Amino acid sequence: MKKAVLAGISLKNAPKQFASVFAETKALCEACNLEVVGEISQQSRSMDQRTAFRQGKIQELAALVKATDADLIVFHNPLPIQVSERISSLCGVNVIDRTSLILDIFASRARSKAATLQVEMARLQYDLPRILHETADQSGHERGGSAYNRGAGEMRSDLVARQYGGRIAALKKELQKIEKQRWQDERRRTRTLMRRVALVGYTNAGKSSLMNRMIAMSTMQGRTVREEDMLFATLDTSVRMIAYGQRKFLLYDTVGFVSDLPHTLIDAFKSTLDAARDADLLVHVADASDPACTDKIAITEETLQEIGAGNIEVLRVYNKCDLLEDDSHIDGLKISCRTGAGMDIFMHELLARLYPKEESALILLPYDRIAMIDMYKTAVEMTILENREEGMLISLKGPARYIAAFRNYRIKEIEE
Repeated sequence: MKKAVLAGISLKNAPKQFASVFAETKALCEACNLEVVGEISQQSRSMDQRTAFRQGKIQELAALVKATDADLIVFHNPLPIQVSERISSLCGVNVIDRTSLILDIFASRARSKAATLQVEMARLQYDLPRILHETADQSGHERGGSAYNRGAGEMRSDLVARQYGGRIAALKKELQKIEKQRWQDERRRTRTLMRRVALVGYTNAGKSSLMNRMIAMSTMQGRTVREEDMLFATLDTSVRMIAYGQRKFLLYDTVGFVSDLPHTLIDAFKSTLDAARDADLLVHVADASDPACTDKIAITEETLQEIGAGNIEVLRVYNKCDLLEDDSHIDGLKISCRTGAGMDIFMHELLARLYPKEESALILLPYDRIAMIDMYKTAVEMTILENREEGMLISLKGPARYIAAFRNYRIKEIEE
């Protein structure tokens, strides 16, 4: 395991907020199998344009690296390549920033082909400016050419840019093929008229644990999903059919959010986040035991707006309430995926949100329209009462918009 020194600058004069996100970067280091052997931070109105830290702090950083025998420095703040190189030169070890750290985690967690391709594309987009900078330095200078005669560095930069651009274009093409297949799969699901629920929330809030609890409660138990107590344990979207009571719906697990999630990753994981954009209901899973719970709820809400899912109805649920001595301050649904506490109430509330307006009706469906039963059986509760000469007498209960499809065959309203 490599040893790392964690460094960061608080720029907003909000020490409590910085302490929270700085601790999160430490957790990201641990998720990337790095041992944090030292921490150093500075509060400043701005970052030094050359070395991020001011001169005295840089000297402290170099001394800390030497004292702990660290292999690298992880900087909490995003760093331009020139700045990271200067810090590396002064301290004698490699320097990476938070974005690079998250990319490394995503690369190690990717399981599906789509996730692997998405991570590679994000890495190439992040690395390209750095590679171009290194190419320029190795050539001596980029200014060796003129309007008529380009320098060697410029020619190498053009070659590197073309190589990276070509690979990025190839990755996009492969992802488009996967996206086309996913769209076809989703189209087949859409034809079932089943409602869709997507689990969203901050990374490690317990989305996968909640999905497994819901799978266990379903009468159509499917394969459980992977769950681990670490950041970004889930990268790929998982989908399961849940049957509870008389209702069925599709349940999607999604990649967790995090503060300052790099835009390259948001763009790369667009197809993964489509599950949130296309949902009928979002279940926002929050970690009630996290001291920064309120801040992380706000970050999740901001991210939902950013990805275009801000107008979808949200049901917020507070997980890990079993870890609290007193949960009376929580105003909302309280559950524990570990113990199962509160799950029945949560499921009933979810179904009430998912099917808010229902009607009941009695219909006489002609035998030549029997195909409508298969078409709507997942969206409408149907009870076949008897077979008559002219058709099937059926009791219906479900969303008004689906009951309306049977209006030509309705006999009378059923009294609730």
